Amino acid sequence: MTSPKEIYDTKRNNFVNKIKLYFEFLTSEFGFNKPNHKFSQQPNCTIINDTFEFINAGKNLKILILNSYHPIDYGFEINLIDLITETEEMIYNVLKENQDVDQNYLEKIAQDLRNSIEERLNSKL
Repeated sequence: MTSPKEIYDTKRNNFVNKIKLYFEFLTSEFGFNKPNHKFSQQPNCTIINDTFEFINAGKNLKILILNSYHPIDYGFEINLIDLITETEEMIYNVLKENQDVDQNYLEKIAQDLRNSIEERLNSKL
């Protein structure tokens, strides 16, 4: 039988690994820097969220990809931030209740983002 901690650890590891895999195109195709990975943890060392920050300084755009695991948080989201106006737009979200342990939803969201990001970047010329 799998313990809640094992499920949590697997879910988190899958999230971190799949972000690195599926969202690498932001760096290789669209000129974003390599992601800065941060996480927050409680005093008992339980990690409550992971955040990946991609920046394209030439386009003045930041993409934040995060997943929150804490019971009162919502889950996964992608936010676009205009670095000049500091406006933020949430473009994707998946409630943690709707996430699978394998984090399989990430592949589809990455494909959707890849298809839409070029248009967004071209509009910032």
